[in-house]
Amino acid sequence: MSGLKKLISFVSAAAITASMCVVSVSASEAYNPYNYDRWGDPIASQAGYAADEFIDGIQIGCGEFSEPEDLFISHDDLMYIVDKGNNRIVVTDLEFNLVDIMTEFNYNGEITTLKKPTGIFVDQYTGWIYIADNENERVIKCDKDGNVDMYFTRPETELYSDDVTYNPNKVVVDKSGNVYVVVKSVTKGAVMFDSNGNFLRFYGANRVEETAEVRANAFWNLISTEEQQLRSTKATPVGFTNFDIDDMGFIYTVTESTETTTDLVKKLNPRGDNILDSLGVDNSFQFGDISPTYYSIYAKNSSLNDIDIGPNGELNILDFEHGRIFQYDKECWLLFIMGGIGEQLGTFRSAVAIESYDNHLYVLDARKNGLTVFTRTVFGEIVTEAANLYNDGRYDESLEPWQNVLKYDGNYRRAYIGIGNALLNRFEYEEAMEYFEISISRSRYNKAFEGYRDEWLKANFTWLIVVIIVIIAVLIVFFHLKKKGKLKFLRKGGA
Repeated sequence: MSGLKKLISFVSAAAITASMCVVSVSASEAYNPYNYDRWGDPIASQAGYAADEFIDGIQIGCGEFSEPEDLFISHDDLMYIVDKGNNRIVVTDLEFNLVDIMTEFNYNGEITTLKKPTGIFVDQYTGWIYIADNENERVIKCDKDGNVDMYFTRPETELYSDDVTYNPNKVVVDKSGNVYVVVKSVTKGAVMFDSNGNFLRFYGANRVEETAEVRANAFWNLISTEEQQLRSTKATPVGFTNFDIDDMGFIYTVTESTETTTDLVKKLNPRGDNILDSLGVDNSFQFGDISPTYYSIYAKNSSLNDIDIGPNGELNILDFEHGRIFQYDKECWLLFIMGGIGEQLGTFRSAVAIESYDNHLYVLDARKNGLTVFTRTVFGEIVTEAANLYNDGRYDESLEPWQNVLKYDGNYRRAYIGIGNALLNRFEYEEAMEYFEISISRSRYNKAFEGYRDEWLKANFTWLIVVIIVIIAVLIVFFHLKKKGKLKFLRKGGA
């Protein structure tokens, strides 16, 4: 074993011991932080975030919340909490000082109120507030004083079936003022309006998962008559549940269903194409909990019900089923897992919304009627720094932070890949191969091996040619002597 492998083994063994004693870093956590090792098995890890406090309506000064449903932090550092059961929007600053309570809205002199609101979005460019007023079957566009500019109501088009209800659940707006509305009963994607409230199209529909039944139906449709096809069961996709939009205009969606594995998380361009499909094969990511191999029939799949895009492009995804937060970097590599089901600080009973600001995460709980504040730990800061440098292509600068990550957690696979890529970028192929071997990153290992092979051939080209020439010369002499019969003579003489 080389010196590097011995060092890695030592660091890994020490970190495993430290990871099993995670109380040193996360003693106040009510859950056990974990990650996944190179084989996809869950393993103890250090906490990337720590739960700081729980805030409810009494502490804010607005009275108790009732089934709070959504959360949004605007670019002017205000927090908007959709208090569904109380039919209001509570506005605070980031220190949870009460700023406003929005209950009444003025539309051309007519006062209107909310009825079970479920979503909110604040346009950073115009300041307009968009509220998914669910049971009033509309999206309200208003200013901060509650003056309504317009309503986005049921689309008047034959594309929107008469038997499909229109109860807006979530809403986002792009730079052009186009409005996207998630309606639970719609499986064709988000309902898309222009800035004047005109229906444009359905946006970003999920695909139908290709199950054995779907393949069988497709085959029978090929050989069936038109009448038989009309009577056959049509496969429909599962509609996505929630979404967020980043500063570049890409819309990220999550699908809450536990019955499908297709399009659970998507990154959509303006045309509605999922560009996550174009990521490299080696980055075979999976969102939410990875199902255990040997007892998956007893495990519950993740149910992803909200997504937030952080300041560095990271994806913060909420798992309603397990009460967990999964944070991924902008390349969809898993960074941290936190939370769980419970009553203690840092766990949830019904996690419904997540938002981020700077190094904080805010999670809204509909049954605890409040929100939990998480703050990034020292370990989390080091991992975040390393991942950001790496994803920006600054591999050399990311080397030291990745090495520091291994001092905290020797099982952190992402660090081995980061170090390997930094060494690969320095043309230190042999050392890079060892890190890729440990992380079981086959394509990267092959790339490093190719570099090592080419480098070895260049370094040994001269004597390699000499050896080849000598071998050829020996063969020529051998065949020449054999032709002359000298080899037989030599064998007899030797005998």
